[in-house]
Amino acid sequence: MRRSSTSLRRCAFVCGAAALLASPAGAAEVELGLVAGVQQTGDIVTREGTLDLAGDLLYGVTAGWRVRPDGIVELAWSRQSSEATGELTIGPERFDVTIDTVEFGGLWETRPGRLRPFLGMTVGGTRLAGPDQDFADGWYFSGAISGGVRYLLGEHALLRFEGRGTGILLSDGGAIACSFPPGGCRLGVTGSVLGAFSARVAVAARF
Repeated sequence: MRRSSTSLRRCAFVCGAAALLASPAGAAEVELGLVAGVQQTGDIVTREGTLDLAGDLLYGVTAGWRVRPDGIVELAWSRQSSEATGELTIGPERFDVTIDTVEFGGLWETRPGRLRPFLGMTVGGTRLAGPDQDFADGWYFSGAISGGVRYLLGEHALLRFEGRGTGILLSDGGAIACSFPPGGCRLGVTGSVLGAFSARVAVAARF
């Protein structure tokens, strides 16, 4: 898990540095934002049955760099606290679950002006974890598409309203509900895509 997390951070750093170096000197613009919203996540399919993940609030931060008049690259982190429940073959189960997502991608503003519709695409990694056990088997590859509007409040601030769909690739043969220190895992994950949809609002400062 540590190795996957380190590789993810290195990849995001390299991509961000490359995007900055490729941007025109006159188009430099940095945005730092705070994100809040709600997210509904799908079901985790295990060999013992299905775990339902409850929808809940999320929060996060973003950092963006304008690399062309209608394009921005962005690095983002978000967190959602959820609950996984299910009637499994081994009996009823309930877990508190934290969903962390780190993403890198780009936004395309479809038209200029004060109100700017946009489309976005990101890739990154998502981690599912619980407070009392290693709920999931490390970081999973994830990707998302998004759309919404960016409303400029002035030269140095903006509001952003966004809908986002995310797919999380769960590898076959993984395990969850593992005790720590290691003492065995109770649930085996089958390979599938865990879907999530979120509605978000963000406020950002521009420099």
